[in-house]
Amino acid sequence: MKYGFFLLSPQIDRDRSAATVLADTISMAEEAEGLGFDHLWVAEHHFANLSLSPSPLITLSHLAARTQRIRLGTGVLVLPLQDPMRLAEEIAYVDIVSGGRLDVGVGAGSQIHESRGLGSDFSHANDRFVEALDILHMAFESGRVAFDGEHFQVPDTPMSLRPLQRPHPPIYVAGMTSEPRVMCRVAKRGYRAFASLFGPADGSAAEKREAVLQGFDAAGVPRVQCHYAGQRLIYVTDDPEDASEAAAHARDTLRLVHALKGGQARFQGHFAAPPANGALSISLEDVQRDVMIGTPDRIAALIREDRHHLGLEQLSCFMQFGGLDRERVLRSMQRFMQEVVPAV
Repeated sequence: MKYGFFLLSPQIDRDRSAATVLADTISMAEEAEGLGFDHLWVAEHHFANLSLSPSPLITLSHLAARTQRIRLGTGVLVLPLQDPMRLAEEIAYVDIVSGGRLDVGVGAGSQIHESRGLGSDFSHANDRFVEALDILHMAFESGRVAFDGEHFQVPDTPMSLRPLQRPHPPIYVAGMTSEPRVMCRVAKRGYRAFASLFGPADGSAAEKREAVLQGFDAAGVPRVQCHYAGQRLIYVTDDPEDASEAAAHARDTLRLVHALKGGQARFQGHFAAPPANGALSISLEDVQRDVMIGTPDRIAALIREDRHHLGLEQLSCFMQFGGLDRERVLRSMQRFMQEVVPAV
């Protein structure tokens, strides 16, 4: 099992400047490498305090100079919002300057306000994703792109930059399990499937896994070739009161994510909040049951369940969530690597 650390860069407290938030993110990335995490994953989000991370590749280019060993991943690039040709060049650039440490996570995005703010039609997100993914595939595999799609048109163009990892860095496709055309591409091209797993391993998470495997069946690719990675909210503590507080932060984060996905968030400037009418309610009991918050023994047991039920080969640890302060996150990171990982 490989372990990654997910960098969201949330700005929950209005009194914390963007500079402070981003400085904390950089220091956590350096700490993650020192503790022995295998991967860093950097989010892409726009126009909301959920995440001050508009460009994962810019962040990773900076982190490439601040780290030596840890792999650097986009978690994820929202392809419908990108110019895929420019993106192919930037991916190659970061892979080169990082010494071949880049992992490329891609997704279609789920937050309507982001598409609106960047002038993209959210209703076409899945179609734009597929076309952009095909353009990246051509750029990496042949070094030349000629493409005439509904949403993207590229005249015959040679690529001046090619990734250090050939033919390309590992590509992780997030979500999209309801899109057979995407899952077939994942299977046939040797991409890796990536899922947010915020429910029990034997429930919705298992359904996501099965949808991925059905894509492999449809593509005629043996299921055993599926590389499956997932993300979990994690907080390590022995203190029941501390665990309850962390669960409340996790609940607030999940409510905000669901509100932004459903276009129901209320905004004051770029600060977003769930609807005030009680919609999207999530109980603390559900959070404490379904996310990985608690003692090292409990979390190690839950990871073993994920490995058994889901065939999980890689876990992205979402530990920088809600209003958890830097010290609590760092303490949880340390205990995770020192006490949880050896027990898995």
